[in-house]
Amino acid sequence: MEEEVPKSMDERLLRLESKQPAWDETMQRFFLNFNGRVTMASVKNYQLEDANGDVCLQFGRTGKDEFILDVQWPLSPFQAFALALSSFDSKVGCD
Repeated sequence: MEEEVPKSMDERLLRLESKQPAWDETMQRFFLNFNGRVTMASVKNYQLEDANGDVCLQFGRTGKDEFILDVQWPLSPFQAFALALSSFDSKVGCD
């Protein structure tokens, strides 16, 4: 969904993408490294990274009804919370 962005706005925009999981040959599954913060597999687990590959946000399941949300600049806690809430809406019934 690449659309032309005017040059004047291009410098002010931040593009974040979902980090793609890596294949674990030993366990025969895809995984994302949450550095021990996420303890349960879930379709709701995700990481957003910037163009440099730095993770700006990670969200994941730690229990039946428990999740973690880690955020760093350039996102605000409010923006991170909104992104986390949206992951519940779009994946209802997947777990």
